[in-house]
Amino acid sequence: MEDEAWRSVDVIKDKKGEPHVLQQKVKVYTAGVTEESSGYTRPMTAHRLVPLTDVTK
Repeated sequence: MEDEAWRSVDVIKDKKGEPHVLQQKVKVYTAGVTEESSGYTRPMTAHRLVPLTDVTK
């Protein structure tokens, strides 16, 4: 089974000096029968910046 998620990579400041979280999209492969089973991830090329306040709410 495959799924996609966002992994936080680093905290950086934008041009205004406000902290943002740099996130990278990853593809998650599960190796078990249930969603709680451990799996592995593969990084993808998509990235996004999310305001730190949105991540820490």
